[in-house]
Amino acid sequence: MLHFVGSSEDSMRREFQLSNGGRQRLIGRWNALCSSLGLDPDQHFSVLDDLLIRYTEPQRYYHNLAHLDALLALLPAQPHLELAVWFHDAVYDPTRTDNEPQSARLAEQSLQRLGVAPALIQRVVGLILATQHHRSDDLETALFLDADLAILGAEARTYRAYARAIRLEYAWLPEALFKERRAMVIRQFLSRERIYQTAGFAGLEQPARNNLQGELAALVRPS
Repeated sequence: MLHFVGSSEDSMRREFQLSNGGRQRLIGRWNALCSSLGLDPDQHFSVLDDLLIRYTEPQRYYHNLAHLDALLALLPAQPHLELAVWFHDAVYDPTRTDNEPQSARLAEQSLQRLGVAPALIQRVVGLILATQHHRSDDLETALFLDADLAILGAEARTYRAYARAIRLEYAWLPEALFKERRAMVIRQFLSRERIYQTAGFAGLEQPARNNLQGELAALVRPS
């Protein structure tokens, strides 16, 4: 199994962390969202606390609060999109394969307790479940999914940091098995006619393919 020394782990945590004031910015976004929905502060503060704890769990090197902050900056300030951002990775255990449905279930239960309208809850649940396969014929869902995949089209250095962060999140997997599974995921993305489904993210298509092809080449290169 690949071993990561502490200094490497600390360095990777710094690659994807909130900028100064980022945590307060996120809390402000949450409060404004809940206020717009007329939710009871005494109730929604406890949900926020739970989410903040979840997104700072030690196994998260990329799927953390900085990821939420990036998504909120990419998407329109619509309640269903914002709530989906907050909950879509709320359950994140890299050793399991049911994180998306578990996150959707948590969203449904939490939002029901807050008294959110059933139609809005179901919209949020649908957005979260769509992250299982990152494909949708619905334009708003496709926009949400494209934002979630924006990191694939990042500049090369940032993408390499992302790839290292994902390896750290899956550090429990032996190296050979990780390479096999990661290569499979990458090939699935590369086999698509288009990785990004919306016009706003179309400019990331070629950079994403370049990044994925570069990572794939490194994964299959003989040791």
